Amino acid sequence: MSDALFAVDVAKRRVRGLILPFGELSSASVSGTEPVMFSAGTVTLPADPSVVSLSDGHPGADALIPEVRGRAVELEETNDGIVAEFEIAKTPEGDALLARAADPAQPKPRLSAELRGLVRRGADAVSSILRGVAVVPQGAFQGAALFAALDEVTEAADELADAQAALAAAQAAVAALTNSEAATAATGTADADAEADKEEEDMNAAKPAVVPVGLNAPAPVKKDQTSADGLFAAIAASRMGAPDALKPFQGGDALFAISTLQHSGPSTVTIGADVQQPAYLGELWKRRKYQRRFVPLLAHSALTSYRAIGWQWEDGKEPQVGDYTGNTAEIPSNALDTKQLSMDAQRIAGGHKLDRRYIDFNDQGVIASYFDKMTEDVSRKTDAKALAAILTASTATTPGSVPAGIAKGLAAIVDGALAVLETENDPGYALVDNALWREIVLTGKDDVLAFLTMSLGLEEGGLAGFKIRPATIGTAENAGKEVVVGAKEAITFFELGGEAPIRVEGIDPHHGAIDPAVFAYWATITSNAAAVRRVTTV
Repeated sequence: MSDALFAVDVAKRRVRGLILPFGELSSASVSGTEPVMFSAGTVTLPADPSVVSLSDGHPGADALIPEVRGRAVELEETNDGIVAEFEIAKTPEGDALLARAADPAQPKPRLSAELRGLVRRGADAVSSILRGVAVVPQGAFQGAALFAALDEVTEAADELADAQAALAAAQAAVAALTNSEAATAATGTADADAEADKEEEDMNAAKPAVVPVGLNAPAPVKKDQTSADGLFAAIAASRMGAPDALKPFQGGDALFAISTLQHSGPSTVTIGADVQQPAYLGELWKRRKYQRRFVPLLAHSALTSYRAIGWQWEDGKEPQVGDYTGNTAEIPSNALDTKQLSMDAQRIAGGHKLDRRYIDFNDQGVIASYFDKMTEDVSRKTDAKALAAILTASTATTPGSVPAGIAKGLAAIVDGALAVLETENDPGYALVDNALWREIVLTGKDDVLAFLTMSLGLEEGGLAGFKIRPATIGTAENAGKEVVVGAKEAITFFELGGEAPIRVEGIDPHHGAIDPAVFAYWATITSNAAAVRRVTTV
C-alpha cells in the first residue's frame, strides 16, 4: 500500500489513502463549502477509529444516507495530511468496491473526508471533527478527494468582530464609571456625602444602560460563537454587575479560534528550524572496544629488530644420556645437530587526508576518535594474525571415541590436550569452533572441569589458567567440526614495545589538510608445532 492517494489489498480486504491533505486549497466541496485549506492540528480524530465509517459517496441533495462499505481500522495525522485505512465489509457491494479499486483498467477511486463543526478564518480551517469518509470518483485537492462539511460552517472572523465590539462596549462602560467617580470626588461641598449617595444611586441606575447588548441577561448563544476576545469582554462586563455575561463560556466546550504558533508548517512556516538550538552529543557509542582474544594465548615478546634469528636443537639430535656400565667403558654419546629459526617483521598501516579545520578550530574530538579507531583496528588485525599463526602451526590429531552424554567438542579438547602432554608441555588453551561451542557451554561448568581434570590425569586445580574460547577455525570441508589445543610457549608473538601503534601526523599546506596515519609491526615464530594440535570431530 505505497500509493499515497489510494491503495488496495484485496487479500486483506483493506483500502488506504490520503483523505484530507494539508497545505492545499480545495475547490468547492460537495456540500457547497467555499474553498478552504487545512493544516496540522485542525482536524480532530476520534479515539476509536471504528466509529468512522466508509460510505459509497457523500449525502446528496435528497439527504439520502449512502450505504456503508467498511469501517476504519487506522487514522493517522502525517506531514502530508490525514491518512486512513479501512477494512471493507464482506458483502457483495464490498466485493464490488475491492474489484473496482484493484482493476487497472478503471480510474482509481478516492477517499474523501466528511467533517463536522468546521470553523474557518477566511480560507484557513481553524478546527473540525472527522466523522466519516466516502469513496468518490473525483477530487477537490491534488492530494486527496472532495470533502464534505456535514453541518453549518462557522466563520471565525465574524465571531471575532462580535467579540471585539463587546469588548469595546465594556471598556466604554468602565471609562464612564471612572469619570463619574472622579466628578463625585471633586464636588468639595458640605453636602458631599449626600451628593455622593445620590451620584452612586444615579450611577447604579445607569449601569444597565452601558452594559453591552446581550450581556445583561441570559440569551441564546449559538454553538461555537465564543472567542478569547469575547471572554475578556465578558469578564469586564461581569465585574460591572452583569454575571450572566459569562454563561456562554461555561461548560468547558467553548472554541477559541486563536492563531497557533506551530513548530513547523503549513507551507513555508518553519519557526522551529529558525530558532531551535541543537544540542551537541559528540561521538555516540557503536560497539564495545575490541579486546584481543588470541594474542594473549601465545608467548609474547618485544620486537626490537626488523629481522631476527634464533636456533634450536633438531628433533632426535638433542644432547641425551643413556645407561652406563662403568668400569672404564665408553659413556653414551648421541649425534647432535641444530637448526636456525628466523623471522621477518610484517607491517600494518593506514592513513587518511583530513581537512585542517579540525585542528584550526580545535575540534580535537574527531582527531582523538580517529586515532582510537585506527589503534583498535590494529588490535583487531593483529589478533587475526595470531589466530592464523595458530591454525598454520597446528598438527592433525586423530580423535578418540566420545563417551555417552559428553559433548563432542569437550572430548576433542581432551584428545588435543593429551597430544600436547605427550610433547612434555602443558596445554594452555583450546579454540573450539562455534558450532561445537554451544554444546560445551550447555554443559555445567563443574562437570566440564571435573571431566577434563580426570581425563588428563591432573590434580585438582591443574587446569588453572587453561582458556577455552570459541573461534571460527574450521576449513570449508570441516566447518563446525574442529578444535585446536596448544601450549602457550609453542608460538611467540612479537610486536613493538612501548606505545603502539606508531602515530604520524603530516601537514599538507597545498591542500589545506593534515595527513594522520598509523604504523604497526608484528611477527611470529613457531618453536614447537607438535605442541599445537588440531582435532576434527566425527
